Amino acid sequence: MAARILKGERISLPETSILQEIIDSCKRHGDRVYLEDARTKRQSTFRQVLDNAGAISSTLRNLGQGPGKVVMILSNTSVEALTTNFGIWLSGAASLCLNPNIPTEDILYFIKPCSIDVIYCEEEHFDKVKEVVSHLDWSVTIICPNRQDGSIDYYRCLEEGNSAEGILMEGRWTGKDHTLGVFSTSGTTGVPNGVILGEGTFKLFNANMKGHWTDSSILLLQSPMYWVSNATLLIITAQGGSKIVIASRLSIKELMETITEYKTTHWLTGPAILIDLCKEDNLAAYDFSSFKNFYLGGYALSPQQRKMITEKMTGNRHIIRHVYGSTETGIVTYDRTIPDINSDKLGSIGKVANGVEIKVVDTETGKMQPPYAVGEICVKSPGLMKRYFNKERIENVDDDGFWHTGDLGYYDDDEYFFYNSRISDVMKYKGYQFAPAELEKILQKHPGVLESCVVGKTCIGEGELPAAFIVKKPGSNVTEQELHSYLSGKIIDEKKLRGGIFFVENLPKNPTGKVQRNKLKEMLG
Repeated sequence: MAARILKGERISLPETSILQEIIDSCKRHGDRVYLEDARTKRQSTFRQVLDNAGAISSTLRNLGQGPGKVVMILSNTSVEALTTNFGIWLSGAASLCLNPNIPTEDILYFIKPCSIDVIYCEEEHFDKVKEVVSHLDWSVTIICPNRQDGSIDYYRCLEEGNSAEGILMEGRWTGKDHTLGVFSTSGTTGVPNGVILGEGTFKLFNANMKGHWTDSSILLLQSPMYWVSNATLLIITAQGGSKIVIASRLSIKELMETITEYKTTHWLTGPAILIDLCKEDNLAAYDFSSFKNFYLGGYALSPQQRKMITEKMTGNRHIIRHVYGSTETGIVTYDRTIPDINSDKLGSIGKVANGVEIKVVDTETGKMQPPYAVGEICVKSPGLMKRYFNKERIENVDDDGFWHTGDLGYYDDDEYFFYNSRISDVMKYKGYQFAPAELEKILQKHPGVLESCVVGKTCIGEGELPAAFIVKKPGSNVTEQELHSYLSGKIIDEKKLRGGIFFVENLPKNPTGKVQRNKLKEMLG
């Protein structure tokens, strides 16, 4: 079959602002509980969220915030932080949510280019924010719950601000291109970058997930504030009238108790937490039967991992859907229909999302690849970022309007996509190049292997020697020699694990659940 551009169904995104749709939905759903924190038991109805966000918006406008301005949130996920995010959007400003645990210099890396002069934070991060502000040569207003010392009290804002009524009439935000936020990337290669996203990113996700969420859905929200999925889920649940159960900073035991207590129905998360749950000896004591869908992003499960989760967590119900994309691209592919447990599509990342076009190109020639040929995944989409926050314009876009993702993958004859690896992860041994994912997929088919990661051990004169880090399945006694024997006959000589096989309790991962390969390389010395 010839090389071609793969396209999802053609769709038109609504011209109406997402914020108008959210306001209308919050009015319709009124006194129904919208946000509930599983840890603190704090609740807010749709009407309360709308009114409180309007009050925050009023405060921000009085502080000079609006279109062209950026307000920072340095907080864990909470009812107050989510409401503040909505209030920032209503004011016409964009929000920037950062991991409150990153170093001061990394926070300043974002603050200075954006000229941020209003920051919302929790009490526990107040001192850190004060330290950050001390490095700036302009004044900054801090909004903080229950804090009087040098800040504005969040709850006082709710008492003194105006409601959301009439905000639209001011024309502070209109149209499909309104900027909602600056979102940080996962930062797997260093300091996270800032990605400017407009409403198109979220409208595209909503258009593809239409019908997945209803007013009877209960979403488990574990995403931290600084993940783009947090904002995405805040928007889609507000529009659909779904309830959010905030599961921030819970232990594994508390998480299982929360799922059982609230009977949550939907969960967008990374594979890592599901794999961790499957390691729990008492998993069967908790009830996961309420779930209708798991949406998994970050990286793709192997078929073996998917089968394990299906058996241990869902009662053999097929409810796992892969969603592939990035902060920069928005949704790119997803499982429209869930593949059968024995299907050859089980390891795929789904088909092209509606409204999206994808081509796979040779990394050296730039020519489009036919089915099954690995190349760089390139995306054209209305959900594409506007630009990085410290750049004048978007880069890595070719003459045909496709953004080059840096991801390697391929598609099959049925137009299912399969993720391979990052281009930057490709290894070279004696002139032969290959992606570590090729070895990882084989290793994870071994019945004693739960997770694997292959990295290169530098060897002068030869390049990189493939080395594997292995997490055993509970109860497994697999050995290094057994795995070498298992690979024999399945791989060519250049791919042999000359760098060694190392057994570890866990693979180091960043907050998004992606394996930190650089840390594994450091362990090799």
